[in-house]
Amino acid sequence: MTQAMQIIPVYVLVVFRIGAMMVFAPVLGSRCIPRRVKVMMACVLALGLAQGVPLPANIPQTPWALAVGIGGEIIFGLAMGMILNFVFVAAQWAGELIGQQMGFGLGETFDPQSGGQGSIIGDLYYLLATVIFLGISGHHAMIQGVSDSFRTLPLMSATFNRSLLDLLLRLLQSATVLALQITAPILVTMLVVDLALGFIGRTIPQLNIMTAGITVRALAGMIVLIVGIGFTSQVIRQSMMALMKTALQYR
Repeated sequence: MTQAMQIIPVYVLVVFRIGAMMVFAPVLGSRCIPRRVKVMMACVLALGLAQGVPLPANIPQTPWALAVGIGGEIIFGLAMGMILNFVFVAAQWAGELIGQQMGFGLGETFDPQSGGQGSIIGDLYYLLATVIFLGISGHHAMIQGVSDSFRTLPLMSATFNRSLLDLLLRLLQSATVLALQITAPILVTMLVVDLALGFIGRTIPQLNIMTAGITVRALAGMIVLIVGIGFTSQVIRQSMMALMKTALQYR
């Protein structure tokens, strides 16, 4: 009975760290997965990981102490999930910017992943990032990283401090830079197309540049998108591996 009373608080803390990470984690945090399934997955993963988790120095003896520990585990779990999800957010940002530049903004549809509206190119880039994530066994590394996090940052020691906030801000800045890197070829192409259409409009005023420009921008954007999809995949893969390494080695 005494051993059970020691294991139950540990299991509860492990469940909340894993469950909080799954809120923002890639693939597992998708809104397409029912909440009951997510809760069940968190409980099953915690059941498998709790056996090897070192016991905290001070096991919570009161509900208040357990609540404080749960709060710290939730904060750390959310931070891990956000770090792993930054590349996906950057890829979707880039896709939305590309879609707007190509004139696909009017074709926005409901996105079940985010629960709101999403562009076609944004969904394409998000799915591309998902395929790359699964291709490099990111889901396995994510589970292994959660298991290792209980050794690098034991239970009842996770807090929201200045270093964690600085890390999140730096990674958000890196995600913004990644989105601009992905969209740079399309932005340059659209600038060249706009300049060419402007010269044509000056030379041939009778030509309806507004109507012709929509088709030309979409066609040029699709060509650049198809040609550069391999380079884009490589950039996303490198950024994803770097972010995963940062998330899994955080102290």
